[in-house]
Order: sequence, then C-alpha cells, then structure tokens
Amino acid sequence: MVLSPGRYIPLLATCRLFKGVPLEKLSELLSSVNVVIEEYPTGAVVRRQGERYESLIIVAEGILETRIDDGSGRGMMVEYFRPVSMVASAVLMSSNPELPVSLITREETELIRFPREGLFQLFAREPAVLKAYMANAGDKVRFLTDKLRLLRFGTLRQRIADHLLSLASEQDTESPRWRHGREQMADLLGVARPSLSRELSLMTQEGFIGKMDRTRVSFSVSRLKTLLN
Repeated sequence: MVLSPGRYIPLLATCRLFKGVPLEKLSELLSSVNVVIEEYPTGAVVRRQGERYESLIIVAEGILETRIDDGSGRGMMVEYFRPVSMVASAVLMSSNPELPVSLITREETELIRFPREGLFQLFAREPAVLKAYMANAGDKVRFLTDKLRLLRFGTLRQRIADHLLSLASEQDTESPRWRHGREQMADLLGVARPSLSRELSLMTQEGFIGKMDRTRVSFSVSRLKTLLN
C-alpha cells in the first residue's frame, strides 16, 4: 500500500529516519513508495532468529523485543524497540541479512515495513534520509557493542559504574552528559527501568553519584572505580 497522509505520515515525521525532511516534502517523498502495515497481538513472534531480513521495520505502535535463542528455550532479551524506532537497520544492508535475534511483541503492536528496494528509492531522492539511516545503523552497532562489554559485570551497580566511567572518559569530565534516555539506558544495562531508577537513587544516597538530572550526571571517577575492583 501507499501511505496516506492522514495517520502514518505525521507519525513517520517523528522517526529519526525522516526528521531532516519537512512534513510536506515527506508526504511527497513517500507517495510512490509501497509499504506493508502489519498488526500483531501480544507475544507474537514477528520474525525468527536466522530468517532473512529484507525490509526495514519501523514500530508504529506497541513494543517489540529482540531475543537471542540459546537453544534451551529460555533465550536472552537484547533490547526493546518502541515507537518510532527502526529495527535492525544494520542487518538489512549487510552482505548476509539474516536476523541474529527473534522479534517478539510485548504488547499489541503495529509495524510499518519498508521493502529494501523502496528504501533505495528514498535514499536516491533524499540524501538526508540516507545520512540518517547510516547514522542510526552506526549508533546501533555501538549500542550493542557497549551492551556486550557490560555483560562481563555481575551486578547492575557495576554496569552502571562502568557506563558512567565510559561517559567521563569520552567527554573528559566528571560531569558528563547522558548518552541515552532512561528507557534506552535500561535496555543497555539489561534491566527494567524501575530497577535502574532504584539503583541510581541508592548510588546517589550512598555518595557514588553526586547529582543528576535529565541531561547530566556528576560523580567522582575514583569513587566509582572502587566498585569495579
């Protein structure tokens, strides 16, 4: 189907992929691109690990979980995708576009699927879309690399400390800006957001964190390092 401007165009305008495109131009840009709308109930397997991934999925409504199947039936949750996230953008353009994870809905979910050829048309017509796509793919690789690095720590407190120390080193300050919002940081650290908020509050009360708000956090690097020894 071709997207009508009524519902989906304003929604997609908030997606990182199209944020550099004015709404009027976006409507024109998408007018010739055929997409697929998919709706799933809670707990549905949208795609299985190992399947070919040949269309970009954007979450329109609901929550999509990515999970690695370890063969035991338990698996491991990797991250969540919420509106209006792009799913597995780096995998789509790889030489072997097979999903390394399964995609499972956490609640009723609606997805917008862009076939790869349609994306190529968008890239050719609007360089800002290509630039945003490449930036998202690169950031996702970095996010997953950071997540794998943090898995070596046994406790949430250690993972938080290592993440904060990484921010301090990267920005050369003991009062760095957050790299992620709270939801994404919870995904990075592999916990629910309430658990993350609770641990951050405890670390503040115990003096490991000095002060934090929505944009910055301050702490003593030497004090946090004691948690990793």
